[in-house]
Amino acid sequence: MDDWYQYVLVEPRRMSMPVPFEVAQIELTALPDGPKLAVFGHEPQYYAAQVRPPTTCATTTRRPLLDREATYYTVLKELSKDRLNGIMETSLPTSAEIAERLSPTHGSMTSRAVDAHIKYVSDKLRLPRGANRDALVAFAIRSSLVSLHS
Repeated sequence: MDDWYQYVLVEPRRMSMPVPFEVAQIELTALPDGPKLAVFGHEPQYYAAQVRPPTTCATTTRRPLLDREATYYTVLKELSKDRLNGIMETSLPTSAEIAERLSPTHGSMTSRAVDAHIKYVSDKLRLPRGANRDALVAFAIRSSLVSLHS
């Protein structure tokens, strides 16, 4: 809870997830105004020296990876740019602003095309229908899908 930039993502229905925090705040949805829950864990326990920890872990379904060379990724990164730079007070850029910024490198990009790319990424990440752009950006940053250096 002290460092808001540390995140652990847990897939739905996953059991026995080790969390490296003794105190954590859980956001139950990808929406910024969604419900939150504070969790206080036990003191860390360590294996005895003679006992070896398990070497296998359960497999989980992972969210799809994003193609960093694709236009939709460039649109997502441009949408997230201000938040990645730590500017939280401003609103996200409009589709027209993103289209204007990307037109020199991506041909005649239109705001309608930007909207289509944003919808595609939201669907690809399986965000709830109707999730707004703020939720998409927050999820992308928390999940480390976009960064300043990607």
